[in-house]
Amino acid sequence: MESTQPRVGLSYRQHLSIAGAIWTFVGAGLLAMGLLFWFHLPYLGFLDAQHLGFGSLALSVGLIKGKFVLDRTANRVIERAETLQEPNPIKSVFQLFGGKTIALIATMMLFGLGLRIAGVSYEIRGLIYLAVGAALLWSCRRYWSAAFQGEIGE
Repeated sequence: MESTQPRVGLSYRQHLSIAGAIWTFVGAGLLAMGLLFWFHLPYLGFLDAQHLGFGSLALSVGLIKGKFVLDRTANRVIERAETLQEPNPIKSVFQLFGGKTIALIATMMLFGLGLRIAGVSYEIRGLIYLAVGAALLWSCRRYWSAAFQGEIGE
């Protein structure tokens, strides 16, 4: 006889949707700031060959980072989401990401803060934000596809 006890806490789909939303919003924000800082949008001040070339390079580096670093991170998080049983939603989101992923996020945030404190120019920060934003947006697809593909744990 199956248990009719209701599931407490977040479902598999909810965990992955939260992770996907975080990576999507942060990635989109960083990409937007990168475009603003590097190209001086919306004024279209720097759409010359040099800015387009370096902007394309930054996006390429970001996509490579997304594919080879952040996709692996996303895969670990997706696997961890299958086993979460924590009833407290806040604790379960922290458990979802795990120590390595939280350390990676904290390192990237501290790096961005360090760039601002060090007075690194908007243009250089723009290139970095373009790369990191592209990486996060590339890898968030893993969360969204896993969230809406299977019904594991539900």
